[in-house]
Amino acid sequence: MRQHWHIKPLPPPDDSADRPDGFVGFALLALIVIGPLILFGHELGAMETWLVDVYKAVESWLSPVRDWFLG
Repeated sequence: MRQHWHIKPLPPPDDSADRPDGFVGFALLALIVIGPLILFGHELGAMETWLVDVYKAVESWLSPVRDWFLG
């Protein structure tokens, strides 16, 4: 009598659920990190310029207070 392996597959090997596949996690992490860089890459320069401008504005507001406390 013929075995129907596609209906009754073999059981998984022992402790296979306890051993995560490292490649899948690495690929998912790469997709999460690189995906937005590809999608928004042309806008990152403008965002970086905006963040630097905000930092310079906050620094110019706080520098007199810093000089007063430390000076």
